[in-house]
Amino acid sequence: MPTRAAEDDQFGGLRRQTAVISPARQTLRRFLRHRMAVIGLVVAAIVVLAAVLAPVVTRSAGPDVIDLRARNEGPSAEHWLGTDRTGRDTFTRVVYAGRVSLSVGVAAVLISVAIGTTLGAIAGFNGGLLDSVVMRITDVIMTFPAIVILLTVAAITGPGITQTVVILGLLNWPIPCRLVRAKLLSIREQEFVLAARAMGARRSRILISHALPNALDVLIVYASLGIATAILLEAGLSFLGLGVQPPTPSWGNMLNVARNVSVLEQYPWQWLPAGIAIVITVLSINFVGDGLRDALDPRTKL
Repeated sequence: MPTRAAEDDQFGGLRRQTAVISPARQTLRRFLRHRMAVIGLVVAAIVVLAAVLAPVVTRSAGPDVIDLRARNEGPSAEHWLGTDRTGRDTFTRVVYAGRVSLSVGVAAVLISVAIGTTLGAIAGFNGGLLDSVVMRITDVIMTFPAIVILLTVAAITGPGITQTVVILGLLNWPIPCRLVRAKLLSIREQEFVLAARAMGARRSRILISHALPNALDVLIVYASLGIATAILLEAGLSFLGLGVQPPTPSWGNMLNVARNVSVLEQYPWQWLPAGIAIVITVLSINFVGDGLRDALDPRTKL
C-alpha cells in the first residue's frame, strides 16, 4: 500500500504537470525554441545598443570630424574600418549612421501602424459602407508601385530625414490596415464582444478595451518586419540622393559613394561596412519577425 507521503508526492507532481501556463509564458517559450529568432534578437540588440551608445562605442568626437592627413586610409589600429576621402573615420560613421537608419525605420513604422490600425479598426469593427470605402481606398493605394511613388514624392518634397520618414509611413499604412481589419472581422462576432454589447457597453469602449488588444499579435509581427523594410527603402532613397542628406550619415548615403567606380574598386572600406550593416540588421530583424509570427500562432509547432 502506498504511504500518504507517496500519494501526496504523486498528486503534487500531477498538479505541477497540469498547472496552467499563461499565454505570455507560452509565447516566450515558443519564441525561445526558435533558434534563428533568438540569434536575430541578440544581433539586433547589439546593433541598437551600439547606435544608442555611439559616443562610447566609437570614442570619437563625432562622425563629421575631418582629418585631411588621413584621407582614403585603409583599415588600421587607429581607424578600424579606414577613412573616407575627407579623412572621416568609417567605423564612427557606420555606428552613427545606425542611429539615423534605425530611427527612420522605427518612426516610419509607427506612422504606418497608427494610420493603418485606426482605419482598419474602424472598417473591420463597423463594416457596411464605411468598410467598403476604406478598403477601396486601400486597394487603390496598393496598386501603385511603391518605388515609383517614393521617388516621385521624394523628388517633389525634397530630400531629408523628416520627408523620408513621412513618405515611408504614408506609403505602408495599407498593410496594417488590412491585417487589423481581417482580425477584427472575426473578433467582432465572438462571445466576449457580444456579451459586452448585451451589457450596454459603448462601441468605442468595446473596440479599444476588447477588440484591439486581440489584434496586437498581427501588429507586433508587422512592426518587426516593417522596420526591416523601412530600413531598406531608406537606404535605397539615400543611395539615390533622395533620402537622408550628407553630412548626416545613414547607411544608405554611405553606400552612395560606391556610385564612383574608382571608390567602388579601390576603396571598398568606404562603402562595404555600411552594406554589411544593412544586411546584418535586416536579416536579424526578419528572423525576429519570423520567430514572433510562429510564437504568436498557436497552430505552429516549434
